[in-house]
Amino acid sequence: AKVFPQKHLKGFPMRLVFIDLETGGLDPSKHPIIQIAAVAVDEELNELAHFERKVAFDVAQCDPEALKLGGYSPEAWERDAQQLGAVLSHLSAFLKGFDDVKMVSQRTGRPYFVAQLAGYNAATFDGPFLQAAYRQCDLFMPAAFRVLCCLQRALWHFHERDDLTPPADFKLATVCSYFGVPL
Repeated sequence: AKVFPQKHLKGFPMRLVFIDLETGGLDPSKHPIIQIAAVAVDEELNELAHFERKVAFDVAQCDPEALKLGGYSPEAWERDAQQLGAVLSHLSAFLKGFDDVKMVSQRTGRPYFVAQLAGYNAATFDGPFLQAAYRQCDLFMPAAFRVLCCLQRALWHFHERDDLTPPADFKLATVCSYFGVPL
């Protein structure tokens, strides 16, 4: 079953970029992003393109438990990690291919376009981390700051449908299993 049938996206762009970050902790003001992944999809949720990069970071700034949960491997990061600014530049180029959201510059009054991000718990976690990283690198984030959150959509789904028994918890794996979505 599709969690986001087309009727639920009315008024939103049909292409979405699902984002997932691994971080060195829970606080975007002090913990680094260690990995960024994204999948762009069409209105039927078919994959159009994907992005993944490991980010170079200082292990001393991280919670060891967060690194463990994020799949950190010193060997893999030594081999594959890039500096944050370079990763964000690559991500920006990726997002530009899916810039369906029309915005208007407050400074110039001219329109411009950005991508629509979505993700699980992304409005309160991935979005703020990504915004903080772009600010830290003094780069423009070519995505809407309003991030669509699959966790919130799942919560609303069960609020709207009192005939359904909700899952035991709302962890991503549990919700995916409930809706038959491969994790």
